[in-house]
Amino acid sequence: MIDDFQTNHPEIKVENQWIQQDYLTKLQTMIAGGTVPDVILISGGDLPGFANAFQELQVNASAFSSPSLVEAMSIDGKVYAAPFIIKPKVMAINVDLFEKNNIPLPSKTEPMTTEQFDEIAKKITSGEGSSKIYGSEPLWLGNWIYAFGGRYYNDDLSQSELNTPEAIAAGEYIVSTKQAGIVPSDSEKQGQNMMNWYLGGRIGMFTDFGPWYIPQMADTEGFNWDLVPFPGNGGSKEVDGLALSKDSKNPEAAKTFIEYLTQNVEAQKIIGGDKSAYGVPVLANAAEAFEQIYPDKNLKAFVLASENQHNQEAQKRTNEINNEMKAIDDLTPIGIGTHDVKEIFPQVADKINQILRQ
Repeated sequence: MIDDFQTNHPEIKVENQWIQQDYLTKLQTMIAGGTVPDVILISGGDLPGFANAFQELQVNASAFSSPSLVEAMSIDGKVYAAPFIIKPKVMAINVDLFEKNNIPLPSKTEPMTTEQFDEIAKKITSGEGSSKIYGSEPLWLGNWIYAFGGRYYNDDLSQSELNTPEAIAAGEYIVSTKQAGIVPSDSEKQGQNMMNWYLGGRIGMFTDFGPWYIPQMADTEGFNWDLVPFPGNGGSKEVDGLALSKDSKNPEAAKTFIEYLTQNVEAQKIIGGDKSAYGVPVLANAAEAFEQIYPDKNLKAFVLASENQHNQEAQKRTNEINNEMKAIDDLTPIGIGTHDVKEIFPQVADKINQILRQ
């Protein structure tokens, strides 16, 4: 994309800084040390903690495939990054296991209900020991809370909604899948890569399938797979944007660069149009290039999810909130605990609300 930009804007030279790990920590260090780049890649989930270091941008929401993309890059109505790429969640299925168990293949456009998912997972589950086949990999609350109609916060993000019936129902369902044995147990999944289990034919439905798995699928042979919407319209989408540093010494060139990478159709086709793609383009007329990475697979499921799924719910004090969220894994059967979800979820919500009120 950078090569394409410089071909069309030879007057602007771009130096790419690729940070492979500890991205946010290194970004914080650069900001504190006055060495921050002109343009910064940032996710909607991380934006609240960094917005003070970015300039406000004027972005036309109608240019993108969904108004929710600009919302993901905004705080208190101000836009701090231009939408660049979308990373939604869909469900991958093992087609052979569906056919072996005489289960009709799911709709490619309409999400199955949570009840249908449960029924199919139980039909697929069979065997025992090291050869046991499971209906699904262990379920993650971060996806399934939305499948049950719940969410983490209210509309203005001022109050936790972990204590609502919908959120509690999601937690209880996750516990029930472990009790029913339709997902690997805590001991079975310990140290194991669930994607490898899926590719090895031991998991029928892989519910936490993000676009970052697409490059891996390019090297997969002899495995009959496809993609369908996340059950119950669950999952949430990560929107990554390009922000402009407040300390930029090249603000006009940086704005030109941001606009080109986020609003030029050919640039968006480059980032989302080959087997190394790691997300869905933010422009509707570039999405077809993404879908054609695998013409015989339903990558349209990702495009639909990018339009319909809930944005990541972000808070400035994420680290403190995440510390409180650990109680869910520590105390309930969602993780290693024994306490009732109905008891712990309201307690965690109260502690999060105390943080939000500070």
